[in-house]
Amino acid sequence: MSAGKRVDGPELLLGLLALAASAGYLYEASQIPESLLADPIGARGVPIAIGWVLAAVGLILCVRSALRRVPANTESASDTAGDAPALTPHVLALGLLAILAVYLLILPHGGYIASTALLIGAIARFAGAPFGRTPLFVAIGGSLVLWLLFDPMLGISLPVGALFGGS
Repeated sequence: MSAGKRVDGPELLLGLLALAASAGYLYEASQIPESLLADPIGARGVPIAIGWVLAAVGLILCVRSALRRVPANTESASDTAGDAPALTPHVLALGLLAILAVYLLILPHGGYIASTALLIGAIARFAGAPFGRTPLFVAIGGSLVLWLLFDPMLGISLPVGALFGGS
């Protein structure tokens, strides 16, 4: 390590977390029983592939954080007069994760169409879209288009939601 430089800690931590999550995911996926009626890939084929992709991403993040050094004494964005501090990619990712967690909590109650419209609107607002009619129409229209694609066209039943009489 060169003097005055340090490893990109948040990226290394994220890579290590991805590696740990992939190890647990791969273990659980390997516990899926094989059926005599399974296709050549089997019931665990896709989950195991996803686990290996997650492991590869974690490894790439770890290697990249070790190769890309950041200066030890950099001036942060909050030190500049009058500028608002910029959010780091990790904070933005956590914000999106929080929005998705709320989506999963409201989906059984609000149903697919209403919950997905709220999800699209929340992500648009999080990305910096202003309040107004256009983002509202995009959120509602996007939710309806996705519902039409999955429910009537592909025959994949989506939750109606407890608030709208569904179970």
